[in-house]
Amino acid sequence: MEVEIFVHRNCTECAILLDFLKVEGLIDRVKIVDTEKYPFEALQRGVLSTPSIFIDGKLKYAGKVDLQEFKEILKGDVKGNNKASDPVEELMIGVVNSFAVTAWLYLHRNFEALLDQREFVQAVSGVGDDQRLYDELIERVRSKGEELLKKWEERMLRNIASNFVRELFWLYGRKLSWAEIESKYPLEVFAHWLMLRGGAVGRVGLSIIPLSNREALSRIRMAYNYLNSHCDELWDKVMKEQWELMGTVHV
Repeated sequence: MEVEIFVHRNCTECAILLDFLKVEGLIDRVKIVDTEKYPFEALQRGVLSTPSIFIDGKLKYAGKVDLQEFKEILKGDVKGNNKASDPVEELMIGVVNSFAVTAWLYLHRNFEALLDQREFVQAVSGVGDDQRLYDELIERVRSKGEELLKKWEERMLRNIASNFVRELFWLYGRKLSWAEIESKYPLEVFAHWLMLRGGAVGRVGLSIIPLSNREALSRIRMAYNYLNSHCDELWDKVMKEQWELMGTVHV
């Protein structure tokens, strides 16, 4: 059995997963692929979030990993996911665990591009290769699209704002006040960042929405205002997680 794990050095979930595998003595049974060093391999494989785990070439987990289930798989007790969970709910959890998917969906309000990523949808929703469950999932998402976006809006806003703050921390290595953020990254710059980060690589996936589009600008302003309202809280969370990842203690 070949197991590949696509990770990123600044991903908290990746660090938790790798630490778990080391403690369980299973780290030597997997191949680690650093998406920062090998981005095109990740793109070729359709990686939309980290960690992403492929087993014998098939995507099993994306973003969210059931550690105990994964441990049993590595030990040879390969079982399907028998949890009584709602596939639509699991799909949306997968969405908000992927910044690229969240940014795209938040801006474009269109599930079709996501639903076309069949392997990702099957993995995060838990429907696997069951065609009937997959078809039912697709129908439910298409019929409830706007309702789902509204229900998960707060989680999507938090994902967007957290990732923006996280990238500022990587860039500056310190906390920026809201006054600094507003000065360096006014609404128009934030809008450009959000459009670029919504799954674009070069021109592939690039979708620039004119700021004259009032509906889109309203959504972007909502995310910007969320960032403002939760700025200090998000900075505290991001700095704590990143310092832990770097093995640095700050008091």
